[in-house]
Amino acid sequence: MEDNLNILGIGIDLVEVDRIRRLVNKYPKFIERFFAKEEIDYCNSKRNRLIHFAGKFAAKEAVIKSMRVGNKSLKLREIQISANKNSIPKIILHGTAFSFAKDKNIEEILISITHTKEYAIAIAYARGTG
Repeated sequence: MEDNLNILGIGIDLVEVDRIRRLVNKYPKFIERFFAKEEIDYCNSKRNRLIHFAGKFAAKEAVIKSMRVGNKSLKLREIQISANKNSIPKIILHGTAFSFAKDKNIEEILISITHTKEYAIAIAYARGTG
C-alpha cells in the first residue's frame, strides 16, 4: 500500500482543563511562557478561556510528538496554533521548532483539536519527504 500522504509522524495529547486552571492560578506567568500573543488574545476572547488554552496546549504537545523530536527539547512557545479564515487550526513554527522541522523535511503539520468542559485533546500529523 502506497502512502500518498507522506506521513512522517503522528502525535496525540490529552489535557485536563482543571490542570491548566491550577497552573494558571499557581504560576502567574504560565500563559505568557507557553503561548504567543495571538493565541492569548484568541483564548481570552472566549467565554471559557481555559478550555481553549487547554486545547492549544494539547495541540503543541501533539505537534512535538508528531515531529518525533525524541530527547531534543522544543519550546512550546515556538509552536503557534493559529487558524485560517474558516477557523481551521494551522501550525506555525518558529525558532528551533522551525529549524528542526526543516532538517527533518517536515513540510506541513496538520492538527485537529476538540474539547469538553473537562478535557482537551489534539492529534497532529507531520507530513513531508523525510
